[in-house]
Amino acid sequence: MADKGRLSVGDWLTTDAGSRARLKIGDIGEVVLEPGSRLGLVDPGRRQHRLTLPKGAMHAKIGAPPGKFYVDTPAATAVDLGCEYRLEVDESGAGALSVLLGYVGFEWHGRESYVPERARCLTRPELGPGTPFYADASDAFRRALERFDFDSAGPERLGALGLVLSEARPRDALSLWHLLLRAPEAQRALVFDRLAELLPPPRGVTREGVLRGDRAMLDSWWDLLEIGSMKFWRRWTQKTAPALLPPAR
Repeated sequence: MADKGRLSVGDWLTTDAGSRARLKIGDIGEVVLEPGSRLGLVDPGRRQHRLTLPKGAMHAKIGAPPGKFYVDTPAATAVDLGCEYRLEVDESGAGALSVLLGYVGFEWHGRESYVPERARCLTRPELGPGTPFYADASDAFRRALERFDFDSAGPERLGALGLVLSEARPRDALSLWHLLLRAPEAQRALVFDRLAELLPPPRGVTREGVLRGDRAMLDSWWDLLEIGSMKFWRRWTQKTAPALLPPAR
């Protein structure tokens, strides 16, 4: 490609270590592809604007209604909900999403993470997206959360969960709510108790109901986070709730 050009479905755009590219995404926004990256066009907007990023990094700024712009990576799909974000993927396929403005859904085979602005979410091949966390969380919290999300099952992983709970601030209720969906069954009560300390559940939300996976109770508790109703998030990601199961190992 010379100074300017147009991508067709199936085309790839690759930047070397000293170059970057700016892409206009129809009339909904733009993407800046950073050096050392590879980007492909999957759908130019006939059904949805959809790209694939197998490696490298990109910065997207989208002004479309939710659910119009998607980016596939080897370990998750980013679903734009009207936002600005940075997405990066390393050579192994592991990735990281940083939301600068608005909201992004991050999903893989039914495993969903809901990522608001100023939050991040990591992802790994064969495991999908991890637990979202705010960028200003403590280093200990972030490291423990990464171990819990992606390390093999065992005492170390459970120890990481304990550290996450002890390090959590009220703002980290975002992460703990997701952990209600992901912690092993035997540890979900611990997550519930800590989340209830940081963000008391609304009337009608009970410990027993949450632990058995009552969708209405989980949704009601989420809405206290004031980062969009769960109905809004699910409308633009998947139609069903995430399963209340620990990730496959």
